[in-house]
Amino acid sequence: MTTRSNSAVLWVTRRYWPHGAGQHARAAASLALSNAWSAMGTHVEVVTPRYGSSWSHEFLHDAIRVHRVAAAPKGEWSMPRYVRHLANWLSEQADRFDWILCDGINDDIRSIVSAVQQSRGANPASPIRCGLICDGWGGDSDEVWLRQTRGGKRCLHAIGELDKIFTRHSEADRCLVASGIAPERIQRVAKGFSRPARVSEEQRASSRHSLELINTDLRTEKQDHVLLWCGHMAGNGPANEGVKSIVASARIICARYPNLKIWMLGDGELHDWVHTELKAEGVRSVVAIPGTFPDMTDVWNAVDAVVVTDEDQIRYTLPAAISHALPTVLADHRSIRSWIEDKFDADVAESFAWYDWKKPSTFRKTFRTVWDDLPTAKELAWEVAMDAAKRLSFTDELNQWAHIFSSE
Repeated sequence: MTTRSNSAVLWVTRRYWPHGAGQHARAAASLALSNAWSAMGTHVEVVTPRYGSSWSHEFLHDAIRVHRVAAAPKGEWSMPRYVRHLANWLSEQADRFDWILCDGINDDIRSIVSAVQQSRGANPASPIRCGLICDGWGGDSDEVWLRQTRGGKRCLHAIGELDKIFTRHSEADRCLVASGIAPERIQRVAKGFSRPARVSEEQRASSRHSLELINTDLRTEKQDHVLLWCGHMAGNGPANEGVKSIVASARIICARYPNLKIWMLGDGELHDWVHTELKAEGVRSVVAIPGTFPDMTDVWNAVDAVVVTDEDQIRYTLPAAISHALPTVLADHRSIRSWIEDKFDADVAESFAWYDWKKPSTFRKTFRTVWDDLPTAKELAWEVAMDAAKRLSFTDELNQWAHIFSSE
């Protein structure tokens, strides 16, 4: 049973994009967490920047009021003005909330600290508290940004002024302590896994039909099996261009498995290249690139397996695939393996279908081991999902947040 929380939380995030969450892992994680807080009875409001002049200044997403109070900073020259503007708005709103929380390490922390200090100066008895959630792995992690960027060094003093820094794993703890943050200010709140639910054939057929009505590229026949890739189609370094390995292997694996469909959800700078290459390889009819979905429920119900190629998929795609008990093919990046080994025992970690991301042929070989015995792979994925939910329950995570929000 999840504890109810009647506290009020202001969630400060750079990426609150409900309609693009399937593409942007940070946006998906931010959306999922704020929705979970709201569902457990917490009053949640979001403040986020506008990335275009046509973006509305305020809107309601389900029960969450979203404020876009300033244009997003376009570089170092505009950062001071953005920080001041956000701090002024937060100071005016602070008394309405029990907590102001920052999504990750960025200059928004300076605005939050300034606003809370102003609120406490005007009212020493103010109960308002402030903190941040430090997340991500490898090159996509907040701690890497903290160590390696000028902005991180600039934010370090402000981080030390926060009431709490909530981390998701031990590497973040060690980095923060090494950067001079007092250990007593750090609190671990590990991400939880929902208990998996079996998807019936009727549910799968219904979800596939719904998706086909949205985009005809997602049409499937009853005997078809679907492999999902979901992420940002980026080309910024070897740890984030795994989409190329899927494109390079598509013709070969689709020729071997006539009933295979591949759905590549997302967008990014490589999108046009992906489309051109798939068309040139003659597999555009069996590989769909439909963009992104604001609600991924039907997608998860419709697919049979998932491939995780890049470290930025750790924030959303990988944990979601595990929670939905889907066989998952994993690129053996250090950060992806570290994430798995942090969550599971060694024997469970090795049971995943790993491939060498430096050798595209190993992806095809690993994929065949899964696809040639898909029923067994699905049963193994179910056992992994149950193990994850038992070790790190999503309900336990929400109870921990409820206790944090309600404690004095």
